[in-house]
Amino acid sequence: MYTERITAYSDKIRNYKTEQKKYAKQLGFISVLRLLLFLGFAWFLFLAFKARFSGYYMVYSLLCIIAFIISVILAESIKAKNALLQQLIRINENEVNVLNGLPSSFDNGAMMAPAKGFTVDLNIFGKHSLFHLLNRTGSKCGKQALANRLTAPFTNTADIRNYQACMQELSRKINFRQQLLAHTLLLKEEGALEQLQSQIQADKFAELQNRFWSTMIIIWPLAGFFLIVYSIWVDSYRLLLLFMILGLFLLSFIYKKTTELYQHISKRSYLYNQYAVCFRLIADESFEHPYLQKKQKEIAEAAGAFKRLSKLGGLFDLRLSLFSIFINGWFLLELFCARAYLKWNREYQFSIEKWFETMGEIELLNSLAGFSYNHPSFIFPDVADDQLLIEAKGIGHPLMMENDAVVNDMKIGVAARLHLITGSNMSGKSTFLRTLGLNMILAQLGAPVFAKTFVFRPVRLLTSFHHIDSLEESTSYFYAELKCLQEIIQSLPAQVPALVLLDEVMRGTNSKDKHDGTALLIKTILNYDCLSFIATHDTELGVLAEMHPGLIENYCFESELTGTGLHFDFTMRKGVAQTKNATYLMQQMGII
Repeated sequence: MYTERITAYSDKIRNYKTEQKKYAKQLGFISVLRLLLFLGFAWFLFLAFKARFSGYYMVYSLLCIIAFIISVILAESIKAKNALLQQLIRINENEVNVLNGLPSSFDNGAMMAPAKGFTVDLNIFGKHSLFHLLNRTGSKCGKQALANRLTAPFTNTADIRNYQACMQELSRKINFRQQLLAHTLLLKEEGALEQLQSQIQADKFAELQNRFWSTMIIIWPLAGFFLIVYSIWVDSYRLLLLFMILGLFLLSFIYKKTTELYQHISKRSYLYNQYAVCFRLIADESFEHPYLQKKQKEIAEAAGAFKRLSKLGGLFDLRLSLFSIFINGWFLLELFCARAYLKWNREYQFSIEKWFETMGEIELLNSLAGFSYNHPSFIFPDVADDQLLIEAKGIGHPLMMENDAVVNDMKIGVAARLHLITGSNMSGKSTFLRTLGLNMILAQLGAPVFAKTFVFRPVRLLTSFHHIDSLEESTSYFYAELKCLQEIIQSLPAQVPALVLLDEVMRGTNSKDKHDGTALLIKTILNYDCLSFIATHDTELGVLAEMHPGLIENYCFESELTGTGLHFDFTMRKGVAQTKNATYLMQQMGII
């Protein structure tokens, strides 16, 4: 089923590895050339000293060192291209692995998982989760955008249709998607993004903008330049040395201020350049959909701004080199960098958050578009604007391999609003609830779903699957479940309708209490405008469908005990389950 996609990714891997070999040869040649140029520089310098600087030996040595520097720059450029190729190879190898059923090598989002709610019950974060399957983001803002959207899927039909159209366009742009992902994977953000987004108190650095320093930033470098020329002309450097010491003395008065500004952007020239590349990729891509074009306009200035910041950061980093004594003393470079950063901050500080939100959203859309590309048999569902319903044919679990998943048909809201699902252990009740919940999340992200047909009205997801005791809050398993059910009931009157998924509620009490409590809970849910699926082992609850005709329908998953053992077909049927398997399973495991 995935053969065509695997072939496309494999071809890319092969092409990138071929290109990588070409760069390896170039690096080998440049390494030899650098050695020869350095030896040439040393040899001509030796000859210059030997000839007491007569002839052209000194010129030849300078030419060798200039060529050496150029070769170093070329080598760094090739290494950068090679690093990008390594990420592109990793990306395509990962896609092949995922399509073959192996886990993705990208972040699974476990660190961003909420402590409770439907994201826990439906396996949205963590290993083998929906986040893990979808994630094709490299930046912090991209991961956060994906996590936020999974936690709060769209409930507005216009947003969903918008995302569907954007995804269909982006799914075809495989080179753009992979280039952006590769560059974001090269980001080394650590705490840089948070620090960059933090506000700088301009008043705190007002001293750097006063008339004195505004005058010195112009006069001092000009004086330094002319003094250097003069000192060389007269072959006397005492005045130049005195000028340098005086410049360093001047800078000592503002050292704390410039240091504080430097620490805000220190040693991040590479990172800012990578941000510029990412923003440029987005801004230069040709998009057709108005929403994507709107996003481009939002980051129109970002690439240029971060290119400026990258160059400024590189200049500021010179304070760590031995040359800083000279360039600061003669040209007040530190003052220039500090004032330039304050100016940059004034121009762009209030745009930074929006820029990164936009880049994160493009990464989110890229992730969903990649999911769409990898699953050509998945369909974009139809969004209902009026009637509260979910209707699907051939719906399967999106985290499973398509060939292995059992599919079912379901319809709710057209007639009954609550489906009671009974069945024995391991028959497929919980899996079906997760299948429906995960596909609803995908549908409300604007992504394709695992189904042949799918029509739905956007809803809020309310779930109660499993709970744990809390020693910190002194709550038992049963009380934790009751608190969850309380939150669900209290949230049902909200304007946006809900889809309630409950798996074996009231399991922390005795059978009679459980039966009575579940029955009353079902009757309470029927008072609200919502769709509900309740999975239970309690087949006696099936009588509620007769008591509430048109509101409740019974469905079940059955198992079959034959001479070869216990068999499940994981197919949902109408009616109440008739088979049980707990005793048989205990016998097979030697428990009884």
